[in-house]
Amino acid sequence: MLHRSIVSFFILVTSVIAEDAEHRLSPGEYYNQVYLDELTDGTHVLAEGVTIYGGESEHFVTLPEFALHSARHRDPENGVGYPDTSVLVTQELDNEEIYPLQLRDAKDLSLSGVAVIGLQSPKLPWRVVKEMWDGDALLAKHCEGSLTVKDVYFRNTEDGIGPGEGLDHWTLERAWMEDIRDDAIENDDLVPGAVINCLIDGSFVFLSQRAPDGRVAELTTVIRDSLIRISAQPHDGAEGKPWRDRFIVTGEDGIGRAPGMFFKWANSSGRVEMIDCIIHMSAISINGEDDMRFPPGNYENVTLVWTGDEPYPVPLPSGVTLTNDQGIWDEARSTWIKSLPESHPGLQHGRR
Repeated sequence: MLHRSIVSFFILVTSVIAEDAEHRLSPGEYYNQVYLDELTDGTHVLAEGVTIYGGESEHFVTLPEFALHSARHRDPENGVGYPDTSVLVTQELDNEEIYPLQLRDAKDLSLSGVAVIGLQSPKLPWRVVKEMWDGDALLAKHCEGSLTVKDVYFRNTEDGIGPGEGLDHWTLERAWMEDIRDDAIENDDLVPGAVINCLIDGSFVFLSQRAPDGRVAELTTVIRDSLIRISAQPHDGAEGKPWRDRFIVTGEDGIGRAPGMFFKWANSSGRVEMIDCIIHMSAISINGEDDMRFPPGNYENVTLVWTGDEPYPVPLPSGVTLTNDQGIWDEARSTWIKSLPESHPGLQHGRR
């Protein structure tokens, strides 16, 4: 069982340099939420050497057995599901398990150097992880002005970064994410932002930009010089939607898997500007072919590496070139990792 240290914000902060508005976090491993609030406006949080863990499966010791081998319970006529899901509504998690790192109640913040890693079983299907750990590795809540996040590493969390309502703009730069179980970027509050020189290497969805209340926003999300791969995640379908079963592929381990999509979008979600990017997908989305469309925007020098068994099912916008050459992705990924500074947390935690 993992040791869960109790760490407060005041213990974490070892030095405050007032004139530079920097907060340095003590290097180490933390198994509870790191919660930073009421920071001085304009603060840069330096988190080199800090690793935050969340989503501990010890809270649900019987769940991995319960949730594996979805193929045995697949029923194409009635949908895909497990025989008993009551555990999902009878158990609750503490908040720190859902949001490992929170920035709150401050203006014009920046952060660099942190690694956030989920400890839940990678074999759990999307439905289970969504129910139990529906939160972001990094959440900005009740913040204003700008948010800049640079040189971070996230793995096996429900979502990656959540730039919350109140911000004017967010920037994600040189971030490395792996095995994100839902949205790498959860921008459902429709805040203008930029993804610059990032590696999203295995996510169910790249960018979610769909307000739950259906409001209309005029915004542009910029994506430049980045590598984005949508991966097939453990998935057991959805109740009442048996048509999704045809998109689930069962592996030799008996677990069904399917990918999401690049963009989770609504007609009111604004536009994208995507330039000098390589994106990768290998199978039809669990939501069907229509959700593989690209949102309105400007696309320049974008390469889609498609390694599915059939042609890419929807038209591509001007500026997006299709290839089935896996080597293009592999070489670009290797080159990106080699370009990282030695202090980047991905070089310690990421798969190379």
